[in-house]
Amino acid sequence: MRPGRTSAVVSDIAIGALGSLVPAPAAVADTSLFTDRSGDAPPGLDIERVRVGNGARIVVSVSFDNIKRDSGNGLVVYFDTRGPDRGPENLTTGELGATRDWQALRIENWRGDDARLLHRCDIDMRVNHVRDKATFNLSRRCFHRPGRVRVAARSRGMSNDDWAPRVRRFYDWVSR
Repeated sequence: MRPGRTSAVVSDIAIGALGSLVPAPAAVADTSLFTDRSGDAPPGLDIERVRVGNGARIVVSVSFDNIKRDSGNGLVVYFDTRGPDRGPENLTTGELGATRDWQALRIENWRGDDARLLHRCDIDMRVNHVRDKATFNLSRRCFHRPGRVRVAARSRGMSNDDWAPRVRRFYDWVSR
């Protein structure tokens, strides 16, 4: 072997060995980040971003301009999993203030007529007042393990609300 060739071979072997020691990345959910118009709702209700993760669990994080612990505001996230009927089949709802209560419901239309509580739905809601973010984290079983989902978010206050992306419209599909 010529001088210098040995070091190149050893270097290639070392890089290959190091590569085998680095763990493969974990399966990542298909995640999409959507933005909403800023300033179209009063402070505390103005939705800025919606992130949807469709993986082992369905995770929807909604970022606001400024949410307060002492607000009476709430958040509703509508889910479409079928598409052809043009409306939501499910929703999650929860409070953004200090006393949080949340639930998941099966619905037939945007108004929520004949809403039925999903009793056996593994769901959690976290509100981070420092980061102005609310996150719903729920089991895929809640919605019969959909292959794809799309969402609409609605913040609700005493006299105002904010829809993301627009009133009774969904963001694009997020596949699994």
